[in-house]
Amino acid sequence: MGYAWRLPAHPSEPEAGRQADRKVAMVSFAATTKEVVMLFMINWEVNHDHKMETFGAFAGMSEADDAAVEQAHGFTQIGRWHDVANGRGVAIVEAESAEAVHGFLMMWTGGLSTLDITPVLDDAAARAVISANMPEG
Repeated sequence: MGYAWRLPAHPSEPEAGRQADRKVAMVSFAATTKEVVMLFMINWEVNHDHKMETFGAFAGMSEADDAAVEQAHGFTQIGRWHDVANGRGVAIVEAESAEAVHGFLMMWTGGLSTLDITPVLDDAAARAVISANMPEG
């Protein structure tokens, strides 16, 4: 069973009305607690009415900008691949919450016409899920 909790914005803030800096999913198993990290596949297509503006914004970013965005929103990009000619692409990101992914993607919503976010599993997790749900026989 997962539990969500919020870190305080600042230790001196009163309990009431406290805003979250970051939301972290935690899972408790008997005496152990571990942080849950989720993988998300993001497919996008550029809004062709704003294609050059969107391309310009992306081209103007550096690797340092990418790292700053990741840190600010609480996710790690595993990889990103582009089909520039057709204005679309796919990325795999690792995050502790869907909110982190959605927060990051808000900066691109004006330039994208299609944005699909899908939670995905790596091979080990997929095998575990499949094995746990296979009929006995």
